[in-house]
Amino acid sequence: MRAALLLDPAKIAASLAGNGPSECSFSVVINTDNRLEYLKRTLEGLRYSTHTNFEVCVVAGPTPDGTREYLETLTGRVKVAHCPKRILSMSRNIGIAMADGDVVCFIDDDAVPEPEWLEQLATCFINEDVGAAGGFVYDNTGVKFQTGYVIANRLGYATDCDAPAPHLNFAYSHTYPHLLGTNCAFRRSVLLEIRGFDEEYEYFLDETDVCVRINDAGYRIVQVKGAYVHHKYAPSHVRDAERVVRNWYPLIKNRLYFGLRNATLHHSLREIADAALSDVTSWSESVVEAHARGVYTRADVARFENEASRALVDAKQRASEPQKFLTRATCEAHHSPFKRYPTILAPRERKTICLVTQDYPPGQNGGIARNMFHLGRALAAEGHIVHVLTKSRGDSAVDFEDGVWVHRVSIRHYPAPERSPIAPLEVPSHIWNYCCTMLEEVKAIAAKRAVDVVYCPLWDCEPLGFVLEQKFPVIVALQTTMRFWLDSQPLKRADTDWMREYGEPILAMEELILSRAPLLHANSRAIVKDIGRRYDAKLPAERLFFSPHGMEDWAKNIRPVRRRDKQTRILFVGRLESRKGIDTLLAAIPEILKKHPYAILDIVGDDTVPRPDGTTYKKEFLARSIAQNLRARIRFHGRVEEGMLQQFLADCDIFVAPSRYESFGLVFLEAMVFSKPVIACSVGGATEVVSDGKTGILVPPADAKALAKALDTLISDPTLRSEMGAQGRQRFEDHFTEVTMARDFIAAIERQLKRSNMLGAEQAI
Repeated sequence: MRAALLLDPAKIAASLAGNGPSECSFSVVINTDNRLEYLKRTLEGLRYSTHTNFEVCVVAGPTPDGTREYLETLTGRVKVAHCPKRILSMSRNIGIAMADGDVVCFIDDDAVPEPEWLEQLATCFINEDVGAAGGFVYDNTGVKFQTGYVIANRLGYATDCDAPAPHLNFAYSHTYPHLLGTNCAFRRSVLLEIRGFDEEYEYFLDETDVCVRINDAGYRIVQVKGAYVHHKYAPSHVRDAERVVRNWYPLIKNRLYFGLRNATLHHSLREIADAALSDVTSWSESVVEAHARGVYTRADVARFENEASRALVDAKQRASEPQKFLTRATCEAHHSPFKRYPTILAPRERKTICLVTQDYPPGQNGGIARNMFHLGRALAAEGHIVHVLTKSRGDSAVDFEDGVWVHRVSIRHYPAPERSPIAPLEVPSHIWNYCCTMLEEVKAIAAKRAVDVVYCPLWDCEPLGFVLEQKFPVIVALQTTMRFWLDSQPLKRADTDWMREYGEPILAMEELILSRAPLLHANSRAIVKDIGRRYDAKLPAERLFFSPHGMEDWAKNIRPVRRRDKQTRILFVGRLESRKGIDTLLAAIPEILKKHPYAILDIVGDDTVPRPDGTTYKKEFLARSIAQNLRARIRFHGRVEEGMLQQFLADCDIFVAPSRYESFGLVFLEAMVFSKPVIACSVGGATEVVSDGKTGILVPPADAKALAKALDTLISDPTLRSEMGAQGRQRFEDHFTEVTMARDFIAAIERQLKRSNMLGAEQAI
């Protein structure tokens, strides 16, 4: 049966012939079953495609997991069909029938494409003799490759290679180029010519069989070093979340069936059978060994033996029957006109942005980490390609999270520089290793796509490597510095050994970064003024841009727990260290609780931070002689997950964080989102976030009496609390949303890029 028997010949003639890469239209087919959350991530990844001439065809399987209901919300954006059986090849054929693009491209529902995926595949189909193409596939780490260049033989065994194998791509070759099912593209007219997939392959070797038949039909199969896809290995009906096989039947049956269909010109029936039996022996040995380790039960072993026997019998029987290919009826039932998938932003308007931060949620959810989280997601929501580079506590990994590529990088060791940039002082090795590692990671990203800007916080001298090399445009975020931190650490400041090894080098590196960074981001006017004064540094206006932090609206999804008690709940969030003013709060709170018997204090944050004397503020406070009825109303919760943090904010009546210094004070904003009145100190960026007397009360730092008075005022006046909370919420909506933050950031990047281009042109003249 030729293509014309499946679809209108005029449609087939209108395939890709003579089109350039930008004109090539794709139908991206996603076959899904019982993996809704993974599917959402795949669809999100496609919205960043640099090639925009494509449609998305989703074929949902029979499992009722909410996928069908979710796909109904995407009406008008994706094509949707349903497969009545859990047979991947049947689902793939439905996808082919739905397609109206020049090229049908398959990606698994647990995979995410990089932005250039389709663009790089499109270049393969300029020549009419190309029938198929595919790129490289990262495994679930996002760092190592599952497959690169692969060849397969007539028995269905695949082998990794160091180079593509066009020399093996000829009709009826024993070995031929192979494409992985999660990253393969086929000219639609060719798929129709070979009649699509053989629906005997419910899973395993389905795409291998298609590659064989395309090869034998005389078409080229192109293997691309690029067109990257990240495969996340979601559990399925064959393998569980630990990648342990639970269904051996299709793996054994399809090996023999494949050989009987494709290997008879190259192998005897005995050789084909022996290959299948060898597979069974290997599986049997692995099952017995895994049973000894407790992975499988005796029932599992018995089930394996039954499945293996049944699979061999069925394979032989099915190979003698007519093949179950794509039918004309399926094409007529599912085909529909091309429906372009909406991408977020035109590629020419899109920026590639690298955010470098030591900490990032969920490992750390406060301060700089939280701001980077909000900024990254906000920029991605605007359509930009965002990479967050953060320190891994284990092996390196790359994941696609909420539109952001998160690189959790294992820090490598580097030799010290031949000449220290802060000579005669030396850069501490942990800082040098971190900076070099992040610089190399950005270089690896830049090898795939041009990096428009790298954004780093000044804290811990994270921008050092980028400022020294000057290979990438860099924005340095002005944060609380070492000099400010030392203000609350008198013992560290007095420790000459520590200052010589760490303190003084960091101060010197901060000065170097401030003097050389091409652009500085100030989240408050106060931080510019304070850094200029404390470092005796002039920060020119042309190297500065002012933009307050913003955040998403947490209150949209979190509601306060209904309370019938009379309690007034006071909440502190932050590390229990001097800089955060926890000592001031713990000094003020006992008298407040005495006066207000219904008040309680919740303390949320890392309470294990050691004080200079080796103890902690929590232990020191609990050792005090305090009445039990007061002690019971002071609750130390330690660090909590983000959802619990949001609930604490939603449930409190008063938020207090008497920090001795904050460059901005994102934590105040988090409380204002939930319409809470805020008590803060009248220093640093807090004065620009909290409007004294309107959205909260500002008190002098380290003043326990003033803090107690502010608490007393708000506890005593519920109406005032409500009014301040409402004004705080309005202030958030007017000035501090994540959309405003992202757009300010992009405007600053464009201004800086324009300035750099003008300087470059002047230098060229």
